Amino acid sequence: MDTKLVYKRCIVLVCLVFGVIMAYVIKLADFQIVNYRVYADSALSYTASSVKVTAARGEILDRYGRTIASNRMGYAIVLQASEFNRLENPKRNEIIYRLTRIVDENEGRNEDGSPKWEDSCPLVQDEQGRWTFTDNASAVRKMETMLELQSYATAQNCFDEMASRYETEGLAPSVARRIMGVRLEMELYGFNSSTPFTFAKDISQQTMQIISENSEFFRGVTVEIVPIREYTEGTLAPHLIGLTGKIYAEEFENLRKKGYGYNDVVGKFGVEKEYEDQLRGQNGIKKVRHDDKGNVIYTEYTREPKAGNTVVMTLDSDLQRAAQESIGNLIKSQQAAGIVGSGADANAGAVVAMNVNTFEVLAAATYPSFNLSTYLKDYNDLSKNGDNPLFNRAINGQYAPGSTFKPAMALCALQEYENNKDQDNPSEYGIDRNEQIHCNGFLILEGNNKRFDCDGLHGDVNVTKAISVSCNIFFYTIAQRVGIDNMNSYCKQLGLGSKTGVGFGEATGILAGREERTKRNMLWFDGDTLQAAIGQSDNRFTPMQICAYLSTLANGGTRYSATLIKTIKSYDMSETVVPDAENNKTVLAKLEASQTMMDIVKEGMKSVTEDGTASDTFENYQIKIGGKTGTADTSQSARKENKVESPNAVFIAFAPYENPEIAVAVIGEKCGHGKVMAQVARDIFDEYFFSTKTAGYTNVPDGGIVNWDEADAVAG
Repeated sequence: MDTKLVYKRCIVLVCLVFGVIMAYVIKLADFQIVNYRVYADSALSYTASSVKVTAARGEILDRYGRTIASNRMGYAIVLQASEFNRLENPKRNEIIYRLTRIVDENEGRNEDGSPKWEDSCPLVQDEQGRWTFTDNASAVRKMETMLELQSYATAQNCFDEMASRYETEGLAPSVARRIMGVRLEMELYGFNSSTPFTFAKDISQQTMQIISENSEFFRGVTVEIVPIREYTEGTLAPHLIGLTGKIYAEEFENLRKKGYGYNDVVGKFGVEKEYEDQLRGQNGIKKVRHDDKGNVIYTEYTREPKAGNTVVMTLDSDLQRAAQESIGNLIKSQQAAGIVGSGADANAGAVVAMNVNTFEVLAAATYPSFNLSTYLKDYNDLSKNGDNPLFNRAINGQYAPGSTFKPAMALCALQEYENNKDQDNPSEYGIDRNEQIHCNGFLILEGNNKRFDCDGLHGDVNVTKAISVSCNIFFYTIAQRVGIDNMNSYCKQLGLGSKTGVGFGEATGILAGREERTKRNMLWFDGDTLQAAIGQSDNRFTPMQICAYLSTLANGGTRYSATLIKTIKSYDMSETVVPDAENNKTVLAKLEASQTMMDIVKEGMKSVTEDGTASDTFENYQIKIGGKTGTADTSQSARKENKVESPNAVFIAFAPYENPEIAVAVIGEKCGHGKVMAQVARDIFDEYFFSTKTAGYTNVPDGGIVNWDEADAVAG
């Protein structure tokens, strides 16, 4: 063969081989150097699954930064669909059953007997072993919908359908029920590669170790560290703080649009519900890559979880606790002493304390109450309790104010006299501060000869004395002069019969008068005006409203919007999301009355505590107090049933008299005379002004958002 020809062919072959090698080198360089990130992300998208990472819920603090609701880290058993759904049904069922046994053996059951894993399946066996529905109609509807069964399907129909669906035929009924309960829950939750299923929360370290040590068996099961909601003191303002819980069926459709999953938690009432959008964090997304054995070989956050914001309430924890204890103890003492008609049938009450210059709510207590820590366990008993401990009386209770209405009435009469003093006879329109009206114990209304009584024989009294001794005859008389329309004009400015702006579904209240009667197609009579003047008739106000009315009077006539939220901060407190309420007050009304007239009314209220109806409680108290007692007759319905019932006891007070800071409104249902509630106000003043825990805290820096040690330092 020609040597030259062989040589040429070798040269061509070498060039071809070299060219192929260079092509591979160039392509590898493109893969690994030039376009590494593009191809890496592409490869990851095919082999990795995106998993939701739950964000921590924002905390709830009191005005001094003391924790009310927080998060602690705990263990949760989580099923990951990317691995779990690769398994055959028998293996999945075995894993679920083993998990239920481990949790049962190591965690026990809830106090109501329910399991500590997620299972809302409403199927139980009766004594004859037949499958029946629980009384949870909502859960039954959800199950039937998920199983695509008609509403007339029996419990046995549902069981059979799930046995077929989840391949549990042949298993013992009790074993099958455990498995199908979890499998149904997983379906309801929308379990998929991007939505892991939390099987059980807040498990012990022992349970965590058992699962971790047997990870080869528990394919697709992980134990993760997750935030667990915790309430520092479950009995502290539970009606206001609220609770989180699983999403109800009727909520899910709307919440799903906001990005919630079926197994997520939301606020159910109180701050937890009202400020859900602030407290709820933004869940993260994590890409997880597995090898062919299911082991995690790579994780990457594509979106970091962002914790929810911290809600700082206006409440003072110590003051709230003092209010709760005081009203609870007083009502119990009324029950233990006296006779029916004098407070022995007392059963409930509420108290609100408010900063008169900002309308920040410092305390809002309701009795009887409940414990957030045992709320779910106790719910059935609480809901059936005749005294209705779940009802937020401070915000939603509507009560006749009794004689605590009289300061508003006195202000109206004084200012109307002043407005008409150029008239020939200004006394036709109101009353001068020095004019005296004679009380002989009753008044006969001209025209119908109806008699209106007073609780005493007070003789000649002027306006301050009438407030002090709570003379009905005086207020009947001035009511005839000013009329219901003028009365209501001032009452509306004071916020009576209007929402305070505090939110939380507060009740509106009822201001007695022609407007209210027209709504009910009823007439208004002259005698009704007299009854309204002493806080009776149709008048019904919430404790929050009554406290706001008093605060308006105490601060010189400005009515602000009441608030329970001081500020909202980022989770780490580094940023302000909603400015401090003290610097962002909303004015709802300015009282059309002079400071002179308000001072006359307040002088009468000071006399109440020094030598009037509340002097037994406040005589020689360390600071001067303005107050007013009220005894509201609510026994009309009881009389129809021939029952004796004690009147409601009402008391309002502000302090210090010279430069008011705090107002208190107390209502005791069927507690007798209003003066008995004065002790609750005194206990609150003691805590506010003289307790070493709170004295001096009114000017804590940064709107009060400091830690406990810093607060102690400010207090000196």
